[in-house]
Amino acid sequence: MRFDLTISAASIRRSLCWVSFPAVCAGFLVAAHAQDDIKLRPYVPQHVTVPADRPYTVAPDTAFVAGNDVLIPLFTKLDARWAEAEPKVKFQKIMMGSTLSVEGLVSEKSAFGPIGRGNRRPEVDQFVQRFGYEPTYLKIGYDSNPNNKLSTGIWVNATNPIKQITLAQAAAIFTTGGATGDITHWSQLGVEGDWGPMPIHSYVTRDTSAVLAMIDEMRDKFGGRPFTPLTEWMPTEESAINAVAQDAYGMVLMDYWNNVSVMNGVTTWKHLPDFGPRIKFVPMVIDDKGTLSDGTMNGPLHPMASAIGININRVPGKPLDPWLKAYCEFLLSKDAQDIIGSPEMRKVGFRPLQPGEAAEELKKIE
Repeated sequence: MRFDLTISAASIRRSLCWVSFPAVCAGFLVAAHAQDDIKLRPYVPQHVTVPADRPYTVAPDTAFVAGNDVLIPLFTKLDARWAEAEPKVKFQKIMMGSTLSVEGLVSEKSAFGPIGRGNRRPEVDQFVQRFGYEPTYLKIGYDSNPNNKLSTGIWVNATNPIKQITLAQAAAIFTTGGATGDITHWSQLGVEGDWGPMPIHSYVTRDTSAVLAMIDEMRDKFGGRPFTPLTEWMPTEESAINAVAQDAYGMVLMDYWNNVSVMNGVTTWKHLPDFGPRIKFVPMVIDDKGTLSDGTMNGPLHPMASAIGININRVPGKPLDPWLKAYCEFLLSKDAQDIIGSPEMRKVGFRPLQPGEAAEELKKIE
């Protein structure tokens, strides 16, 4: 379970990624077609300093930063490496939730905002209302398997013979109005036998014990289309996964989930012993040219894995402050990406950018 804490209400919210379907496709296609000789550039120290007149400057050469607590272990390592390269730029951080990422920028008290997912539409709207343009989201990697739970994705009954699914197929099941039409029966997914002529019973969680479920963000992964009226809305995550465990023709869209063992610090699934063996995670590919992912840290990145990054306030047509531009370049350098991809960070679920993605992200700050 991942949580966000807002400044204003101190409520707990789930931190999942929101990335639009075109953006996800673009990212994975870049990775799929990247040349083998693409190399990350090491960071070259630029001897930058923090301007004293910025609202976020809280002490000489010290910038205040507000962001997500899930990223604390990662940014602790990143900031230690940054301090070696740029000792004159220091940070004072408050890391309590992803909602702080944009809120801190809107208040102008935060220099940048570490965030453990993509931006939600209300957050972007809040920023646009304040400044008249959108925040710049700089993706630096992925939070693929927090607490060793499987990536956001599709679960079915363990007896179902389905072997894999594409992101587009999942979109056609849970949303309606796509160019290729809706998918309503298992035969449309290549499932044969008794399952083939049967309708797909799709389930989605409406809410999770007053913790906001990232339904809109999941839908945006599928192109922003409305959910199909055939989808059955369940009151909680647990009720949704329980339904599929007892429904041979069921399919559920879930955020991070574990059906293997009890984990310290993670809310335990009440029916884990009896229902755990009755469900299975469906491996997914971005398209018919992609690489199949089983949702674990052992295989390729899952198409629905959460992005991680920082939000920055870049005024259109104006350059970033030199120190902030240098920090962004550092996060996209070999130095930082090696840290994100280190065994230590992989143990907590983080992955570095895919080949070619750093170059694409650098264009955002040019």
